[in-house]
Amino acid sequence: MLGKFLSLFLFVLADERGELDLTALSSELKAFTGEAKATLQKILDDDNETRNRLLCIEQKMVAPRGGFAGGDFGSESLGALVTQSEGFKAMLERGAKSTGTIPVRSFHTKTAVVNATGSGQPLVAADRLSGIITTAQPRLTIRDLLPSGRTNSNLVEFAKELAVTNNAGPQTGGSPNSGENVSKPESAITYELDSAKVETIAHWIPASRQVVSDSQSFANYINGRMLYLLKSEEENELLNGSGSGNHLNGLITQADTFDTAYSNATDTYIDVLRKAIGQVYRVSRFAASGIVVNVDDWQTIQLIKETGSGISSGQYIFSSPQAAGVPQLWGLPVVETHAMAAGQFLVGAFNVGAQIWDREDATVEVSREHASFFIQNMVAVLCEERLALSVYRPSAFVYGGFPYGS
Repeated sequence: MLGKFLSLFLFVLADERGELDLTALSSELKAFTGEAKATLQKILDDDNETRNRLLCIEQKMVAPRGGFAGGDFGSESLGALVTQSEGFKAMLERGAKSTGTIPVRSFHTKTAVVNATGSGQPLVAADRLSGIITTAQPRLTIRDLLPSGRTNSNLVEFAKELAVTNNAGPQTGGSPNSGENVSKPESAITYELDSAKVETIAHWIPASRQVVSDSQSFANYINGRMLYLLKSEEENELLNGSGSGNHLNGLITQADTFDTAYSNATDTYIDVLRKAIGQVYRVSRFAASGIVVNVDDWQTIQLIKETGSGISSGQYIFSSPQAAGVPQLWGLPVVETHAMAAGQFLVGAFNVGAQIWDREDATVEVSREHASFFIQNMVAVLCEERLALSVYRPSAFVYGGFPYGS
């Protein structure tokens, strides 16, 4: 384009000397105009491409983040974190024996995952659909009720409150009963040093190397099952862990029993839970912050209706079928979970009465070093985490049953 401009300049200069060739000048002008248009169009195309790239970046920045409740994996799913890791690629491409541990942050089948023979293989999808379709999975939220911290040890020590004697009161006595120059009332709080061991929760599955190579299907499988099963067992341990062997000392194991002296035969499920909330505050002086019930018992509560023959007869007391609503009762969040036995409940001050200590976030490791897996073209997929649970005030949790709190 610069050359055309110089040519046009020379024509103008020739015109000043009386040597202008109008035909040649017209030709040069047309050539200059055409090249100018092409240059401008290229500038516009480059500008549009830049705008599109910026738009893509902005969309990725505001897109919903992947992963599960309680786990934040950025824009990548759990499966993608595994299959795109350097360790995973090293095992597939360079024959490494193991991927090494792949951290996926905090969140049991017994059949090996292998490809079927022939057409219509379930784990290696054709271009029709991609991935593995699994059943819907509920969000587990016991962990959400509890505060969590980090530990670098395999044992967490803490002070557990045993008893409180509250003698707070006015400074009375003295002469003439002035309240001066006399001792103030003394209260007492008794503690004991307790500890919680860090325990490992883990599971693994065998899979064929061919399935592992099919990264998309493998990523979907990890997303849908491995982490969910791990978190499901974590839910069970946090509630029901016996404290013996290598089990967590769970909330139910340490909770106070519901005092049935405050209930009667006419109490509904809703009445019982309200009285359990009262017991938490009456005994521990902590306000309850959550309720845990079995999924079937929560359904029973939701379906309670007005009785009698009045205008409200047959209407739902607790909720409306037209609105899903947030699971809540007496102003407290309700966790419905299969980890709670049917007919039982737990009410507690989860926010101050206990705490989770994460030692190692959930990790996934793929290895060929198991039994005869190397010669069978099989791998072991291991998913695990390490954590502890400390209960500072057992009386801040009340465990009982339906009906009547029995």
